[in-house]
Amino acid sequence: MEKMHSRPQGKPPFKAMAKRNLRNLVTKARYRSLDTYPVTTLMPPRARKAMISRICYFPKYNLYYARLPKCANTTIVRTLANSVANGLEDVSEAWLKTLFNRLPTAREFEQSYKFVVMRDPVERVVSAWRDKGHHPTFVQKHRYAGDETTIPTLEQFLTGLRNNDFYKNAHYLPQMDMIPGPLSDYDVGTVDQLEPLLANVCLKAFGRYQGLQNE
Repeated sequence: MEKMHSRPQGKPPFKAMAKRNLRNLVTKARYRSLDTYPVTTLMPPRARKAMISRICYFPKYNLYYARLPKCANTTIVRTLANSVANGLEDVSEAWLKTLFNRLPTAREFEQSYKFVVMRDPVERVVSAWRDKGHHPTFVQKHRYAGDETTIPTLEQFLTGLRNNDFYKNAHYLPQMDMIPGPLSDYDVGTVDQLEPLLANVCLKAFGRYQGLQNE
């Protein structure tokens, strides 16, 4: 049985975040734009902005995780964090994702051990509908059911995406759009078979695995 955790609210260590910020400033200064940064240039232009904030890289271990929305990425980041170091257990998921959003150089990315977790496309879009499509702010803004209060059916949700912002939100972009480079460069897992892949990744990259942290 997977252990369930309440959502922590703490912030990451100051020094770790400072190093992350400095790395990203230096990298952004070197490459200047999403159209010249070697990682994002491997993806369609429509996916570059969405992916830059979702890059998940561990410089010390040269591990690159292609973090895809609606593909258990919160659980994966928490599991990686708990296995990579002690002291991150009380850091919130939002801060962890920011902390590990470290931009690799072209050489680092090329030489990194890469992995990605994917999801059945139908399950993924249903998850997006249940999450975003039912959210009051989304309903009020998009009115896919015709008014500001009615939750759209799945069909209305899909039709609305097709006619409007299908390529404007990372949660609805095709998974392959957000994976830099060929899929053959990655160890590939699936959401329904998550733990065996993560155990292998953590042992290979960090030398230890602290168990699946199901969020």
